[in-house]
This record gives sequence, C-alpha cells and structure tokens, in this order.
Amino acid sequence: MTMKKYLFPFCMAAVAFGMASCGTSRQAATLADVEGEWNVIEIDGSAVVPAQGQEFPFLGFDSREHRLYGHAGCNRLVGMLDASAKPGCIDFSGLGSTRMMCPDMANEQHLLAALERVKHYRLIDASTLGLFGSKKEPVVVLKKR
Repeated sequence: MTMKKYLFPFCMAAVAFGMASCGTSRQAATLADVEGEWNVIEIDGSAVVPAQGQEFPFLGFDSREHRLYGHAGCNRLVGMLDASAKPGCIDFSGLGSTRMMCPDMANEQHLLAALERVKHYRLIDASTLGLFGSKKEPVVVLKKR
C-alpha cells in the first residue's frame, strides 16, 4: 500500500519533467526554424566584440544535411546535428574546430566553453536565437545574418 502511495506522484513528476525538458514540440523551435547562419552577438550576458583583424563569430545550421558549421573568431567549427533530437534540444559535444593560433583567443575560448554548456535552443524573436544551458538566461545569443 505504501508503494502505491508514492508511485503515482513520482510518475506524475517524471512526466512533467519530461514534457518540460526542452519545451513541448508546439513551443520549441525545430532545426528547420533556425536554418541558415547566425552571428554570435552575446556570450554569458556580454556583448561579443571581435579582436582587430579577426572575423565576427557565427554559427550555421543546415537542417537538411544535419550539419553545424561556423567560425569561432579564429578557427572554423564543424559538427553534426542530431536529427532525432526533440525540437528545442541540441548538443554541441561533438563539435570540432581547426587549431590555428591567433593573437587574441579570448572570445573564441569563451564561445567554445559556452557551447559546451548548451542543452536547448529557442527563438527569442524572428531574428534572434537563444542557446540555453540549465538556467533561464541564454548562454549564447545569435542574430540572423
């Protein structure tokens, strides 16, 4: 009898958590919604300003090829997107980059560290994409190119 008493609330909590993780499919953006290239404009609440002579960092999403690409400021980025992920969920753990050295690597190192924490994404408005970790504030903010 005691087990039944705790089983129902536990199951309800598990269902609620599962539905909330990465948002419901009606609210969450799909990879097709974020197709194209996005400039990295903010990392951990700080505006991104490229160092002199370096390119502005960007991320590109190719939903048809399930591919991620971009530029971190000095080095190029490449990776695969999980086609079977729930809408709104993303994982950058398989992201790779070239290994060139530039005079200023601070923005690049900050971006790569931030991308490791990203778990989901959401359109903030039609031209702004937020990449989120475990907190309510975006880890990285992107602006459509």
